[in-house]
Amino acid sequence: MTREQRRAAAKAKKEAAIRKKQSKPAAPGDLPSSSEESEEESDGDMPANPNHTAKSRSQASAAPIDPAAEPSKKSASKNTPISQLSRREREALQAQQAKERYQKMHAEGKTDEAKADLARLSLIKEKREQEAARKKAEKEEKDEAEKARLAEMDAREKKKREAAMGGGGGGKGGKKKA
Repeated sequence: MTREQRRAAAKAKKEAAIRKKQSKPAAPGDLPSSSEESEEESDGDMPANPNHTAKSRSQASAAPIDPAAEPSKKSASKNTPISQLSRREREALQAQQAKERYQKMHAEGKTDEAKADLARLSLIKEKREQEAARKKAEKEEKDEAEKARLAEMDAREKKKREAAMGGGGGGKGGKKKA
């Protein structure tokens, strides 16, 4: 059996499994396909899911939308004394308070983690300052070397010009007077 034949066989097997899975009868809670939905729309007000009734829709629309108006567990637990809360609520409240305390101390730099972070940041800052100073010194040194090189080139060129113009009195070249 060649590789292509094995692939074709595996593909056919997979397609058969998909067809078999899709051909199962619909369960009571299954949603209809899009073609069935269009047919049902013409049928009238019959909901696709029998649990979606007019009563449940009215209850859903009557639910408070504003979360501020809705009494939450957290606000109720903050107003009630700690002895009135359940163990889970009390532990959750204590954990929240501990987390807030830790964040406040961390922001003030009082925790070990914050101290380590600040020390690491100061080392990084110092290293960057040293690197910037080194680069500045290298640049200044490079600029001075460039200026010296340009001055030397100018001196050579000036000397060549004077020699070419013949001004220099008795140097090389020129005609001898007899």
